Amino acid sequence: MAIFWALCAGLGLAAACGLRVFLPLFVAAIAVRADLLAVGESFEWLGSNAAIVLFGTATVVEVVGFLVPWVDHALDLLAAPLAAVAGAVLMTSQLLMAVPAGAEGVAEPLLHPALAWSLGIIVGATTASGVEAASIAGRLSSSVLTIGWLNPIYGMVETGLSLVVTLMAVWVPIVAGILVLLFLPVLLIAVWRILAWRSKQRRAHEEKLKNARERIAYAMSHHQERSGAVPHSGPSDAGGPGANG
Repeated sequence: MAIFWALCAGLGLAAACGLRVFLPLFVAAIAVRADLLAVGESFEWLGSNAAIVLFGTATVVEVVGFLVPWVDHALDLLAAPLAAVAGAVLMTSQLLMAVPAGAEGVAEPLLHPALAWSLGIIVGATTASGVEAASIAGRLSSSVLTIGWLNPIYGMVETGLSLVVTLMAVWVPIVAGILVLLFLPVLLIAVWRILAWRSKQRRAHEEKLKNARERIAYAMSHHQERSGAVPHSGPSDAGGPGANG
């Protein structure tokens, strides 16, 4: 049951990292400091003052940056790899939390570090990357359909969802984990549909450009042919009674 609980908490935190990289880290750091979130011994640095200040500052910069149209696309390029790293770290921090074991009640990691890190990288990073891909696809669609005007609202919704999922992962991890398992396939299907739509739009645009270039080339060729068929008149061609002297 403890492993299932840790997996659910890790899934929720990793999914939240796909929406905002530093907000889940900041909330997790505060929760660790307040003893609301248990982590492995090697992750106790999450509750340090330095981690709270660093993640808090990065969260403010990230949240504000995603409210600026077109700047949010630049942040997406940075957030994509960072989300995978953050998701793996937070997932592993849950799988390595200490639990009493043996007759003497000595605290030991929930899973072997090698297994915990493997699951953290495979499950945590993949979950964060999947949600991040859905986020990027949705933002691209918003930019195309609204010329970026609705991107700030889209960014605020993402921030709110990231905060809600993070808090659920801290307080009710089983609910957070189940929701992620239910909605992640839906998000991936949505990403596939959006990318297919974008590809179709791109092909249609390229076809229009190709047809336009062909029409222009045909018009220029036709104009040159008509111009060459009309003889040019000049002084040497002019006739008249005094032409031969």
